[in-house]
Amino acid sequence: MLPLLDFTPGGVWDNRSRVNKTRLTRPLEPFSPGLRYATGGITGFREENEGMETDLKKTTLWPWHKEHDGQMVAFAGWQMPVAYKTGIVEEHLRTRKYGGLFDVSHMGRFLIYGEGATPFLQHVLTNNVLALEHGMAQYTLIQDEWGGAIDDAYLYRLDEGKLMAQSRYLLVVNAANKEKDWDWFMEQKKRFRDLIIEDKSEEMSMIALQGPKTKEVLEKILVEGHTVLPDPWRNRLRVCEIEGEQVTVTISRTGYTGEPICFELFSPS
Repeated sequence: MLPLLDFTPGGVWDNRSRVNKTRLTRPLEPFSPGLRYATGGITGFREENEGMETDLKKTTLWPWHKEHDGQMVAFAGWQMPVAYKTGIVEEHLRTRKYGGLFDVSHMGRFLIYGEGATPFLQHVLTNNVLALEHGMAQYTLIQDEWGGAIDDAYLYRLDEGKLMAQSRYLLVVNAANKEKDWDWFMEQKKRFRDLIIEDKSEEMSMIALQGPKTKEVLEKILVEGHTVLPDPWRNRLRVCEIEGEQVTVTISRTGYTGEPICFELFSPS
């Protein structure tokens, strides 16, 4: 089981959402991404001792997972930790009470930009891209030609101060659907001019810090004077690049756990 993060009681946080520049002073330690796993119980998972392929991809945190006895499984082409020694029930309870850190670097991340980016995203996604201000994000679906769902995703509008036509977007998709999403985008891309789509999945790491005490945890590891964090309106999020001690980090107020207080951190791998 991973060491429990140092959570301490704090004040009430208001219902807003913003992200500001700050710097990390020490690394976070990740909880396993899987809270619902039984051997053979979920399609797509296979335990490491059952002959995991040697060509599976590894996240930047893979050495940390192995060092802390993470139970590695094959999922969507990646080696991922699904549990630690203490067990998923204890992790679940601690995440609900305090918070948990999840390695979600296996998810797909596409950088989309060019003058055709906004029209393209309006075409392939169900949510209204035009509603996004700089540094905001929205939950959305990738749709096929019949309006059916191909995948669900989170879309982030980057680059403060730029016009909509000059904006860059980051689209985070599910690992198991990444190749299917990419193929669909490449097919639809032919309809648009001045459009660039780059797969940043292996160049960018992603961890999710979720739970009621997570704001206090982040405040403890940020350099003094740079501790202003995004307020917690879900789906109305400020995103910005943050200069860290070792890497540049972007913190967003997003997550899939359903927690009202949640963060996702993006950094170069």
